[in-house]
Amino acid sequence: MQARSLLLSARGLLAALAVVATVVAAPARAEIISATIEKVDADNRTLHLSVAGDNARTVAARVGPGDLLIAREGARVRGELVTLGGRKHLQNIWPGDPRAIGTIRNLARQLRRDTLQRGRRAFRGIGEPWPRFALFDQHGELFLSEGARGDYVIVNFIFTRCTVPNMCPAATRRMADTQKLARERGIENLRLVSITLDPDYDTPGILAAYGDSRGIDFANFSFLTGPEQVIADLTEQMGILTRDHPEEIIQHTMSTTLVDPVGRIFYRVPGSNWSAEAFIRQIERHRENERES
Repeated sequence: MQARSLLLSARGLLAALAVVATVVAAPARAEIISATIEKVDADNRTLHLSVAGDNARTVAARVGPGDLLIAREGARVRGELVTLGGRKHLQNIWPGDPRAIGTIRNLARQLRRDTLQRGRRAFRGIGEPWPRFALFDQHGELFLSEGARGDYVIVNFIFTRCTVPNMCPAATRRMADTQKLARERGIENLRLVSITLDPDYDTPGILAAYGDSRGIDFANFSFLTGPEQVIADLTEQMGILTRDHPEEIIQHTMSTTLVDPVGRIFYRVPGSNWSAEAFIRQIERHRENERES
């Protein structure tokens, strides 16, 4: 009887501990808000927000280092407001400018129709224009593919949580090397574009922190993110294959593409084994051919 009582007591204790653990581990409840940034307190990494909607109010919320980098007074944002350790935090922050959002949605619908119409021939080859699209860059600003007309564009796909050394981290280093080499060779009309494969995680603030931690010069280097369907259509049209993976998060192929100033693809290197010199030579040859024609 005594042994049975001890067993029941032990079971009761385990059950009670399980309840406590469940309460402790319960995720913070998120409130989706739209707000205007009234003040940026950089010292305390805090934004003072004017929340819109039925529950309009002012609130001070801590943010991540990347979000603080790009926060601007007067900007409209949307995100998830949670309470952690007794303090308000704003996470998963996205730009809230309705005009920019509308532009992205309009071009997203056109891109979706284009992908479906192309069907099995969705992949764009040499000589074809790169797709028309709009996304947000690492500053939360609107990026339009057509806005790159007049420049050479080197575009690839990466994601910030990628830890495979010879994939995304190596690709970002090569893009930075290409940026530096282009300046040394006097090529001023070059843009570098890295599109995330992980838009659920890679917000503009995350991309800003990613580039900043790697010493990226953002003057002509854009990291892009936005709606998942836009990313899916772009990867299909640019020949990138992806799949979810329990350890690597996303497994994907790699390809780096060069677009000319009129928006046509004229050079592409599959895989991750490419050099800055090879791309710069292609640009120089293309410029020479254009001068001679």
